Amino acid sequence: MTLEPRARLPLHKSILPRLAVTVGRAVTQLTPYRMERLLRRLSRGAAPASHQEALRARSDVVAVSSRCAGQYCLERAVAAALLARMRGRWPDWVSGVNLMPFAAHAWIEVDGVPVGEALKLDGFQKNIIVSYRPSRQGNRHMPSGG
Repeated sequence: MTLEPRARLPLHKSILPRLAVTVGRAVTQLTPYRMERLLRRLSRGAAPASHQEALRARSDVVAVSSRCAGQYCLERAVAAALLARMRGRWPDWVSGVNLMPFAAHAWIEVDGVPVGEALKLDGFQKNIIVSYRPSRQGNRHMPSGG
């Protein structure tokens, strides 16, 4: 596996990406069910990410982590989504499988378009999608009845 091209970030711009990579690595150790639940909770209240914002988050985590620049797609996708969330945005986080030949992959996308992926994803069946969700907080204390 070849590493993706990596830009060098100045120290002051690498702090949040490094934090996202560290937290993302811990998140990937959860069961798929718990990881999905956590990502769904984190997506609440964020604005949807633009393609450019999602690409910047992905590029920044690749810049600070050789694992994310390599074959660790799950860590890369989780860290990129977390970094976008730290910046107030949320891209769609997706995992999927291809059956012939078998392959599993995780990525982020915006409006159904994969962000920064060199891999052709047409044959992948999406099995988990964590999309942007507006906060439900505004409706939490609404009185019932009229």
